[in-house]
Amino acid sequence: MPDHRPTLASTISRRNVRAVLFFIFALAGIAFAGSPKSTVYYAMETASKPSGRGVNPAVVRRMVDNLVCATTGKPNPAAAWASLVKPTDRVGIKVAASGGAVSGTHPAVVDAIAIGLASAGILPSNIIVWDRNSEDLLTAGFNPKSSLYRLRWIDPAKGYDTKSIVTAPVIGRLIWGDSKFGDREGSSMVDVLGNGDQLSSTSSWSKILSAEVDKVVNVPSLQDSFQTGIHGALANMALSNLDNWRRFTRAPEHGDPYLAEIYADAMISGKVVLTILDGLVLQYAGGPFPNPGFLVEYHTLFASKDPVAIDATALRLLDENRTPSKLPSLVDMTRWLESASALGLGNFREEDIDLVRVGVRSDPPPKPSLAR
Repeated sequence: MPDHRPTLASTISRRNVRAVLFFIFALAGIAFAGSPKSTVYYAMETASKPSGRGVNPAVVRRMVDNLVCATTGKPNPAAAWASLVKPTDRVGIKVAASGGAVSGTHPAVVDAIAIGLASAGILPSNIIVWDRNSEDLLTAGFNPKSSLYRLRWIDPAKGYDTKSIVTAPVIGRLIWGDSKFGDREGSSMVDVLGNGDQLSSTSSWSKILSAEVDKVVNVPSLQDSFQTGIHGALANMALSNLDNWRRFTRAPEHGDPYLAEIYADAMISGKVVLTILDGLVLQYAGGPFPNPGFLVEYHTLFASKDPVAIDATALRLLDENRTPSKLPSLVDMTRWLESASALGLGNFREEDIDLVRVGVRSDPPPKPSLAR
């Protein structure tokens, strides 16, 4: 398989990447102004998760069905999913399980997606639900014996495709779980300079993403991250499917521009057909790990074909809930959103994103909002 490397921006100073990208696009005659707006659809139903109780699967399924129909413009869920995938596709559902049962992706949301895919002719054997760690998936409540899908995780020893790599000019210290950890063949000068640590500037893609799925539905949860500001659409795909990934999240960049560059690779951008953000609960601090002390029941799901717009919306919602607790804004940790926009992955400015509520039987307000 060919090497999968980040784009030109990875060879440029991270501090100047946005200016350089703007210059390149300007030379090509591409204007930033006047680009089409993005739409983020959302379904909000308090019955989806009654206070102090579990998730209501029937309500969640209705919400997912409404969202996928709105996003695709199709009249029913079967037609909507059929517009995104073919019956012969192997479809992956990438979840965010690190938040566990507290703030991770809810299994009921994934079940609803799997049922919708089945209505479009996808066999359960061709639907893979995955994240990096088996412990996280089981803690979050995913069923390894589900009849709707196959549950998978990335095996630390054999789960990475060492022939399909991402190379970037930043060094990481390999630890157990990285595909090349312990392999000293071809040891380089950086290993010597690393005082015995094994160092590498390459990362391998997970085999699930590189070889086992043709299309992906990305299902992050609505939570912050101490590494990248938010653990949303871009982080859920870019970081969770690579080994030696920690090097991309260091301060002060917190993933800028690497999250954007990695997501722009065809390995991800060429496979993700839809992002559904699980906002049944909102965790505004302590993520991407569970922390009930910073949890709000939010009863909302979001969907869009624009992953940047999803993340920009998540950022604003998280910050709105951080402000009353006197927690700092996450804006400075999410500069990668601007880099992602510069790479053409989507819109991040609030004025370029329309929020549209679905599933409301009465006439919607003139300007849909998330005010509760």
